[in-house]
Amino acid sequence: MLFLAMGIMPFALVSCGDDDDDSGSGSLVPSIPADGNASANPTLPDSANTVIPNLNYTIQTENGQTVIRFDLTGIQDPELKSWLRLYGTSQSQQNVWLSIDGQKKGITVHNTIDDASNNTQAAVDLVFLVDNSGSMDEEADTIAKDIIDWSANLAKTLDIRFGCVGYDVSGYVNGAFDFNTADSLSSYLNREGYTYWGTERTVGFLDETLETAAANYGRVWDECGVMALRFANDKFSFRTGANRVYVNFTDEPNQPDGEEQWSVNWVKDPANWPTTNGTVHTVFSEDSTYYSYYWEDLYDERPWLLSDYTGGTTIFAPSDFKGVSLDDLPITGALQNSYYIRVTNVENLFDGQEHTVKITILSPNGTVRAEREYKVVFTK
Repeated sequence: MLFLAMGIMPFALVSCGDDDDDSGSGSLVPSIPADGNASANPTLPDSANTVIPNLNYTIQTENGQTVIRFDLTGIQDPELKSWLRLYGTSQSQQNVWLSIDGQKKGITVHNTIDDASNNTQAAVDLVFLVDNSGSMDEEADTIAKDIIDWSANLAKTLDIRFGCVGYDVSGYVNGAFDFNTADSLSSYLNREGYTYWGTERTVGFLDETLETAAANYGRVWDECGVMALRFANDKFSFRTGANRVYVNFTDEPNQPDGEEQWSVNWVKDPANWPTTNGTVHTVFSEDSTYYSYYWEDLYDERPWLLSDYTGGTTIFAPSDFKGVSLDDLPITGALQNSYYIRVTNVENLFDGQEHTVKITILSPNGTVRAEREYKVVFTK
């Protein structure tokens, strides 16, 4: 049986209002409603029932004015399992609000699903973090095939690149593939040779620079997904402004061997892992109760906390990965139904100080409720 833990529906893409959007009134940028037309973030009538993922931002110029574009992945209705189309300021169906430092902002929202072309989509850099220890041998080939098929499908409709990091039972990064196309990732996972099957698919480097970096990076005693995550964040060639998405495949706890720098708690701290570093999604192919008596901070940590802390999703899969398709992962819908929010009148934000961005999502009938605050230091 497949269980979904709906934590956060990560990510974002694009914007324009519909016919009841009176964005022009007093705005310095005609396509974005003036802040004076905005309403304050509403108070949720009940507790939140879904989570907003980490966001990224880019700086644009329109009509001679600075515009901040916030990109996020989609938001799913937790009851209907459908993906929300989001509406901004002055739209009759408004269901998303944004404030900065408590000041309401006029926003225009563009949903990816409404855009037939890729011209205005956010770029996505997606990294697969793969536990290639011996216990993963049962599912390794199936996971590799699903990664290949899933990547090819995503590449048909998204501006997306793929990377991969393998991490070992000996507690270090033992394979890496920097960003490239879905076809190139397939070639990496299907390298010729009798050793490249099962867990060996994600062992090895095509880039000597990455191999040297991995050898000098860090080591603990057992599998450590946070080490793989941080290696990709530190060493991979992410595109400026691209949404960063990670999918971590493991059947073991995160095991930092007592070192805070490799702990899930390190990622929990926004000073270490700012929202722009991306969102982690978890595929845990083991009975979640198997380690019930072993969970311990800094030694045997729940790996899906990486998703909880960054606004990602978690899927609990069988140990042989049978009956699981990555096409069914919540992240697939989240990417395909992503959106972006645009605001202007922002010149005072580029002061080197930390600012609080607050996003509230509330459907008109109140069935979808979410709110999140982000601490951001804006730079041009």
